[in-house]
Amino acid sequence: MVKKLNIIKIENKKYPDMLKKIKNAPYKLYIRGDEEVLNMPCITVVGSRNMSDYGRDMTRKIVKELTLGGMCIVSGLAVGIDTIAHQTCLENNGKTVAVLGSGLNKVFPAENKELFNSIIKSGGCVVSEYEPDTIAQKRFFPERNRIVSGLSLGTLVIEATYRSGTSITAQCALEQGKKVFCIPNSIGNKNSAGIINLLKKGATLVTDGKEIMYELGILDKKENYEELVQKQRLEKIRLLEQEELSQLDEIAVRVYQYIKENKVVNFEIMCKDLEMNVQDINMYLTILELKGLIENKYGVNYIVRDELYV
Repeated sequence: MVKKLNIIKIENKKYPDMLKKIKNAPYKLYIRGDEEVLNMPCITVVGSRNMSDYGRDMTRKIVKELTLGGMCIVSGLAVGIDTIAHQTCLENNGKTVAVLGSGLNKVFPAENKELFNSIIKSGGCVVSEYEPDTIAQKRFFPERNRIVSGLSLGTLVIEATYRSGTSITAQCALEQGKKVFCIPNSIGNKNSAGIINLLKKGATLVTDGKEIMYELGILDKKENYEELVQKQRLEKIRLLEQEELSQLDEIAVRVYQYIKENKVVNFEIMCKDLEMNVQDINMYLTILELKGLIENKYGVNYIVRDELYV
């Protein structure tokens, strides 16, 4: 189910702080999904529609690192690098934002409609400054690129030809005073022409997500990355537990907490410790299993599910 359309005007407290600071910030935004992610630490990831295998692989590598580090990935829903960036973020249970060059009722490109819906369903959001039924036009894309870069602390360019939408987005970021990052590529590759031009203008050469987070101040020092990932992992566990347990009654929560505290729990011992009969315990264990909070091991033992620890 597609979530309802929200409209946030620039004077609204929910309007993204980073975007409000840019020149020619849109007066209002049309949004589907959770607008709260717009005020997360965001990084824009853009690149060629005609990506190389190298570009695709580097996008997956770096976006995974950024996502696990707790950053929200912003891109433009275009085919190529944009699509891989959004998909990789979702595959790693992250939040991503797609900024469209059309109205939200006229998704462009049409082949990414499923991705559009997945972004919303996964707790991210899609954004446009255009009226909902506005059809994509060529002139809209350079306009929307200021929003793509404006929402973020910085912009990562994976591959780009000399004159391209990707280069326009990077130029917007530079004009907004944002950091622009580029990954190295072969000089003879046509998709490196835009990269070389950006490096000459002061973009920062990077080889992984840790370097980007260090440059943006997300990390105090590069070696803290593993600690940051662990912190984000524990926060996801906490939020997942909180959401699922809020839907259960007091006894079900008590059973879950008992299993969590005791790591691996034998069924008979659990009945004794909780002073509950077999029928009641079985009912609550079934509820917790259906919620995806616990799993049965070897028939008589129960543990918190490994899938919680993403």
